[in-house]
Amino acid sequence: MTDADLDRSYSALCEALTRVGEDRAPLFLSMLCLSLISRQQQAEDVLPLMAHAERQCADGAGDGR
Repeated sequence: MTDADLDRSYSALCEALTRVGEDRAPLFLSMLCLSLISRQQQAEDVLPLMAHAERQCADGAGDGR
């Protein structure tokens, strides 16, 4: 994915989150994640990404800590 594609995708994600609202954002993100996961060939492509995101959450990444 090019930088322009990444920027366009991130912007679309932010706009979609705004449209669905804060209350439904977890549902939206779960549905999106399951859709993206289902496009992968094998669990080995997905599990490291999940572990990385979990570590970042546990470390407080992205929340100003």
